[in-house]
Amino acid sequence: MRSGSLILQLDTNAVRALIEARSGLLDALARDHRCCLSAVVAAEIRFGLSRLPASSRLHGLVGSFLASIEILPWTSRCADVYGPLRRDLESHGRPLACMDLLIATHALACDHTLVSADRAFHSVPQLSLIDWNELPAGND
Repeated sequence: MRSGSLILQLDTNAVRALIEARSGLLDALARDHRCCLSAVVAAEIRFGLSRLPASSRLHGLVGSFLASIEILPWTSRCADVYGPLRRDLESHGRPLACMDLLIATHALACDHTLVSADRAFHSVPQLSLIDWNELPAGND
């Protein structure tokens, strides 16, 4: 059952953890809320797959996962958020890697909660973030 209006935008490491069933708490969170991906995350995942042999079983698992989840396009609204966010982070000495900045921008522009274990996202002001490595045991 999906609860509330909380929309979870999954980062690449959260997708990997879900596919590999590494966190029952993350699995439960994903079952209970609407989940989506930024097209930027889908691109990162496709790049990772391109480095594996075509015979890898991950191709099928990842392909099925990507076919089953909403992938959001990066829009002009995202571009509007990107410029000021990048300027703010850089002016405070907290720049993000390019892809991380695009992912954070997308979550902010859509007013989604980003799900990631990447600590770099903690430096993004006003980003709603769930670190799936820090989920409390009571959520399982």
